[in-house]
Amino acid sequence: MRNWFRRRPSPREEFARHRQELLQTWFAALAVSGSPRGLNWVGVSDAAEVIWAKGLTELAMIPVVVQFEPVAGGAMEDVPQAREPRPVVALFRWDRTRWVADGRAYFNLTPRQMIERSGGSWVEHI
Repeated sequence: MRNWFRRRPSPREEFARHRQELLQTWFAALAVSGSPRGLNWVGVSDAAEVIWAKGLTELAMIPVVVQFEPVAGGAMEDVPQAREPRPVVALFRWDRTRWVADGRAYFNLTPRQMIERSGGSWVEHI
């Protein structure tokens, strides 16, 4: 007798399988956003663990470091701090069938600070 039942991968398994692709999609979308003004998105490094949270849906938060370059001829070109790497949180939401990038960069916060500031609408999900 054949077993016709196939176990669907969990959201976390799906995220692990597509993590790099999701992060590249997130980065590409933000690189063309024009924000922060006067800076071009150059690169992203991802070496941190995923922080899982639960709200209305499952959330995956990755602390990353983003490298920027000032726009040539722009106001930020002579500002040394414009080239400094910046910590950012990339947020992804599970939409019941796939992971979707939130489309925003959360500067100057850690994932746990984001959870704390959510007013209880997000809880860390271990």
